[in-house]
Amino acid sequence: MKGALDVALTYLSRRMLTRCELSQRLTKKGFPGHEIEAAIERLLEWGYLSDQEYARAYCLSKQTNYAKKKISYDLKGRGIEEAIIEQALRETYSPGQEAELCRKHAQRLWAEESRRWESTYRHKKSYEKIPRELMLRQKVGQKLMQKGYPQEMVFEILEGIVRE
Repeated sequence: MKGALDVALTYLSRRMLTRCELSQRLTKKGFPGHEIEAAIERLLEWGYLSDQEYARAYCLSKQTNYAKKKISYDLKGRGIEEAIIEQALRETYSPGQEAELCRKHAQRLWAEESRRWESTYRHKKSYEKIPRELMLRQKVGQKLMQKGYPQEMVFEILEGIVRE
């Protein structure tokens, strides 16, 4: 029968895991707590397990699609400490980058929703009383906030798009 260290190495050979995720998986497999802790300590010594590296890699892979708030929330859900998350976000995001990404997403989404309006919504009776601009603002704003962008930033960027 395989030990906790062997199973942990198998998991880590497939993809990076946080310390918390690995511990949960090993607990599910039925390993005792002391064996799990020993395996995790060994993996930390060897450098095979690092919450800092995981957070940094996660931020780099998600930063073009999501805001810092969403990434932070996701990493907290994976059991990473707040200080590690903040450090990873500082290392991967430059000042003003989040606002620029939000603007790019907003412009792309506005164009998509405009096309959708022209092809679908404009011809439906239930939408004929809703002004086009109002509906586009609502749909684009909703999608941006789902990506984790702050409400104030979203409103400001949408104002700029409407004025263009």
